Amino acid sequence: MGLLLLLAFGLRLYRLGEPSLWGDEGLSLYRARASWEELLRGRIVLRGLQPIETIDNHPPLYFAVLKAWVGLAGDSEFALRFPSVFASILLIPLAWATGRRLREPAAAWAGAALTAASPLYLWYAQEARMYTLLALESGLLLFLLLPSRHGTSLGLRRQIAALVTLLAMILTHYTAFLLVPALGLWALGQPRRDLPRLLAGFGIMVVLMLPFTYLAAHQWVEGKYFVPSFSDFYAILFDVFRASILGFEIPDYGTLNVLLLLIWIVIMVIGLINLVKIWRLGIYILFLIVLPIAEIYLMAYIRPIYQTVRHLFFVIPFVYFVCSKGFFAISKLLKGFSYAIYMSILGGMFLNNWHYLANSYPSRQSLREALVWINQNASPEDVLVLQDLALTPLADYYYQGTAKLFLIGQQGEGQEALIHRLEGWPRPIERIWLVTGLSSEDLARPEQALYHWLGRRGRYLSQEVFPSRNVWIRVLVYDFSSPGCAPSPRTSPTGVGFGAYFRLRGFEVEPSSPFLRARFFWEKGSASSLNLWLGIQLVDEAGTVWVREVQPIWPSYPPDRWPEGEPVCQQVRLRLPPGLPPGRYRLRVEAFDLDRRIPADGGPVWESPFFALEGYTERFSLSPIARSAGGLQLLSAQPEVGPPYFPGLGIPLWLRWQAEASPPVARMMALFWQQGGERRLLLRGQLGPSSFPADRWRAGQVVAQRIWVPLPPDLRGYGQIRLALYDEAGRELPWDAFWPFYRRGYPVLSVSLSSWPVRRKPIPLAREGGACFVETVCLDRYEIQPEGVAPGGIVEVRLAWHVRRRPERPGVVFVHLTQRPDQAPWATGDGPPQGGQRPIVTWEPGEYVEDIHTLRIPEDLPAGRYAIFVGWYSEEGRWMAVDPSGARYRMDAVPLGEIEVRP
Repeated sequence: MGLLLLLAFGLRLYRLGEPSLWGDEGLSLYRARASWEELLRGRIVLRGLQPIETIDNHPPLYFAVLKAWVGLAGDSEFALRFPSVFASILLIPLAWATGRRLREPAAAWAGAALTAASPLYLWYAQEARMYTLLALESGLLLFLLLPSRHGTSLGLRRQIAALVTLLAMILTHYTAFLLVPALGLWALGQPRRDLPRLLAGFGIMVVLMLPFTYLAAHQWVEGKYFVPSFSDFYAILFDVFRASILGFEIPDYGTLNVLLLLIWIVIMVIGLINLVKIWRLGIYILFLIVLPIAEIYLMAYIRPIYQTVRHLFFVIPFVYFVCSKGFFAISKLLKGFSYAIYMSILGGMFLNNWHYLANSYPSRQSLREALVWINQNASPEDVLVLQDLALTPLADYYYQGTAKLFLIGQQGEGQEALIHRLEGWPRPIERIWLVTGLSSEDLARPEQALYHWLGRRGRYLSQEVFPSRNVWIRVLVYDFSSPGCAPSPRTSPTGVGFGAYFRLRGFEVEPSSPFLRARFFWEKGSASSLNLWLGIQLVDEAGTVWVREVQPIWPSYPPDRWPEGEPVCQQVRLRLPPGLPPGRYRLRVEAFDLDRRIPADGGPVWESPFFALEGYTERFSLSPIARSAGGLQLLSAQPEVGPPYFPGLGIPLWLRWQAEASPPVARMMALFWQQGGERRLLLRGQLGPSSFPADRWRAGQVVAQRIWVPLPPDLRGYGQIRLALYDEAGRELPWDAFWPFYRRGYPVLSVSLSSWPVRRKPIPLAREGGACFVETVCLDRYEIQPEGVAPGGIVEVRLAWHVRRRPERPGVVFVHLTQRPDQAPWATGDGPPQGGQRPIVTWEPGEYVEDIHTLRIPEDLPAGRYAIFVGWYSEEGRWMAVDPSGARYRMDAVPLGEIEVRP
């Protein structure tokens, strides 16, 4: 039982806090945060332009439990969902105890295993809703109703406990009312001497439940409970059976699903037949399953109430109990074959669990990701509009930004009033962010007045999509800054052109922590395109890129609509990362037409002159992961790239510090490779960026530092990268940590080094090589394509290297187009092999490596025949090249052949 509980607990905790809360979970959060009076009343206030008060249609018991738990554990996603996990885990021993009540251990273990593996229970265990609590109460009710010995009646205590459990079920979910007729039939089947006591208990319960009965009936008749479509009786019954084995989110496994469902139904029928032999128990269990389904079906003729299987969740424990009895009966009839049936059912359940856990929770909206993204990019001059009033709790929970937030209805409610308010906004609006789950067709409907107003008044800038199954969350961004804004005295004139598309006449920057606003003044060129993009980077003096931003160039105002000879202004906002040190920075700008780079005058990109920034070193809410005795807190250590990691390459690592003293004692830092007892130095240098070392830090400042951690080529296996700090005298400073091995450096990153893929077979290129370089690598084969080209064309040189022994130093391959090796080349294709993606110091002896270089033929190259030479060089000079006979090539350049440059 312990192993079974651990397995189920691990499944339910896996990524429990990762997915965003969705709409229904937001209601749970709202009621858990409300006062006790509002919780019991079910009062919810939606944040429209005018607050809208409404009533939640669920009873208060689950929310009272959740409120008490939140007071102890907080309201994180993990904490909010944990009560559902706990209730789901308690169902397992309860299912086992229910089977034991029939004195059938095999049925008890079958019920416990089915409950632990249930995809339906796993789904709702990871949701902050009341359904696993309802299932737990339903399972407890079944346990209390079963006779302790064959043919005996219920005692007074168990009868009272059963009625209290039913009362708790109704206070958890109103659909538990559907059990009352089935329990009435069950009571009529009890011994006659117990009937007065049972009727008295039912009478007391009915009196206690009159207020909730009225509320439930009123919401059902008025249509405030659910508004689903009509469902036939067989469809509801089939849905309950299917969900109990395949879960709520059912992957398409074709015939496997049908086969599992047929086996499941057969097992249920066998279980019911065998339960009939035990004091007519099978008939009563059948009533508990079928009568609530029949009631929902009949009620649908007045107003539909059934939407998904969660509205009959209390029936699922009865289904698992019947199936556990069916497994027991089959095991007595078929013996060994019954285990195959049992394992196929459990295997199907675990297959569906794997599908659920591996698919990133597609059935829940990703509102958290959308709002967090807006938190990072919106400025105080922006306006955020969320188009769903029901998402009020999630907006209050996730949105921490500075832009003003408005909520409106999905069907156009409040949009005209919001437009009127925005038109009279007291300050200029820079951007409006529209968060919606509607499709483009929905947004184009006449009642979507805000969407049409945004298209007329603003300029569509970009769109971000956050996928989920129910509805994709879309964030539409509209720019309200004027494209005709005039240059100011701060504008720096430029005259750089980007191809024939446009010219940059000037730019200016306006630092405003935590944003940097850059204005670009464009002038129309002779060419036009509807798909122009800017790539903008903020770079410091050392070349470190601190911010990257990709933005379209006025997608709703393309250059072909720009006025002739007049500058068009575009504003770009760069969010400065926390920890950006003060210093001198520049903007690096590149332009694209779809995926093709548009070169700037004088190079592939344009770089602005340097300008000073005060940085962004203010405090921010991030708990330290480690504290040093040197007056420093390490707030985060994040690699810029994820695994796999390979020996011979480096890892770009971002460290974020917070100073506790002015200045901190720590001055230097070192990174070590720790593998078992082996400690190996990887890097040693100053603490902090070169422009802002630690001796300039003040208490409370947050400073980010990017370092490149080299991984030597002979490293292998799994290890840790550990960080050590030193004072001015070079003494190592200890970390304030409980574990003694942290005294020898704090583990900032665990690394599992992957092996490089090695090719042992020759690469089939057209021509044979044979030249070798310093007895390290040899040119095995090569190709030149094409062998005839016009000026301005490109020639591709494909090389296949054969490694004789591991190179001890890095090298660069040169590929020259010339007529003799001692002449200056007309075109070059120099570069590290494989574009530097794999250092040659990691090449293995006997390995074959494919390497491609390109030669761009100059436009003014005269027609004629030209030779291509290849070789290697490093800092010491060219590598010696010899032919198969041992003779050295002239200038250590190996001739590959000639190409013809045609006029």
